[in-house]
Amino acid sequence: MAHVALTLDGRYLQMRGGPERRLDVGTGELEPRGVFERCDLGHGRIALRTLDGRYLATGPDTGHGYGIYPAEELTPAAAFEEVLWPDGRVSLRSCHLTYVGAGPQGPVTVNLVEPGVTERFSLVPVPAPNVPEQRRRIGAAVQSSAPRATSASPSSSA
Repeated sequence: MAHVALTLDGRYLQMRGGPERRLDVGTGELEPRGVFERCDLGHGRIALRTLDGRYLATGPDTGHGYGIYPAEELTPAAAFEEVLWPDGRVSLRSCHLTYVGAGPQGPVTVNLVEPGVTERFSLVPVPAPNVPEQRRRIGAAVQSSAPRATSASPSSSA
């Protein structure tokens, strides 16, 4: 699952534009600001990267405790543990051991220590045509530059 979108009750989570960029509950339509690259960090942890290369990270928030904001670098605040539920949904637990949650409207918060229904999201795979062409080329270039295993042919001695 390279590119994903997060949904809660049929609405996509997306980055809010303007001066206060943060993750927010959006509409029922998928927009580019709601598409994230899912980066597997191992040990059940992931990072989500925006199409402009920033990571979703937990950060202090006024009036909400913690929220999700874009960060330039991959830090512990940008790593989330995936907690899988039997119905296929997922909860994201932050480095502060609190869960990412969202109400019907408004900002996404990271405040609760026990996951409820508002902390359970669906990770929806995003088809390649919905990912901007430039981002797809960057991903293909990274994959093609990865080292490949080669087999050495045995040499014969005369």
